Amino acid sequence: VVVASNPSEHFPEMLESLGEQDYDNLSVLVIDAGSDRPIADRVAKVLPEAYIHRIAGTPGWSVAANQALELVSGSPFLLFCHDDVVLDPECVSTLMSELYRRNAGIAGPKLVQWDNPDRLLQVGMSADRFGVAVEQVEKGEYDQDQYDAVRDIFVVPGGVQLVRTDLFEALGGFDKGIFLIGEDLDLCWRAHVLGARVLIVPSASARHLESMT
Repeated sequence: VVVASNPSEHFPEMLESLGEQDYDNLSVLVIDAGSDRPIADRVAKVLPEAYIHRIAGTPGWSVAANQALELVSGSPFLLFCHDDVVLDPECVSTLMSELYRRNAGIAGPKLVQWDNPDRLLQVGMSADRFGVAVEQVEKGEYDQDQYDAVRDIFVVPGGVQLVRTDLFEALGGFDKGIFLIGEDLDLCWRAHVLGARVLIVPSASARHLESMT
């Protein structure tokens, strides 16, 4: 489930990365969240088999992503992606493998810089007692596999999140009151309350442009 809102010129590269995944059982739904110009043609050029759903206005990330609850049926897992990430070819299969192996509810990859993939952006996050997200690594730190152990984490950053559908439904999706920024922490916090495991899987990797404001 790709939520796209006025995506940049790098959007085709993002879509290509989904088409190149080595996980075969993957369908793509692109939510056009109020882009100034419809993006259906841009999607069709790269992923003609992808599904497109357009929402007028400026619904925000949470409302747009929650459309998956109505538009997707029969899928036991949902992979939520920003429109400015590029997934390594093994990203989805690696996340799926670890989520199954460890009976987790949410899993996410290591996020690295767009232009410098040997530099880290995020390897999961924690939160302080006031609900403020706390980074686990220093942004720009060299990736020397020092964080590459799969482990439980408090928050999987929102750039790429693999979520069990039954858990997502039980949680009622993302909090629709959160327009952007913080919806990932909120979702994972509520998942912990329900007793679900939240994993960071650094052997899966994705480049993140961080173009959303």
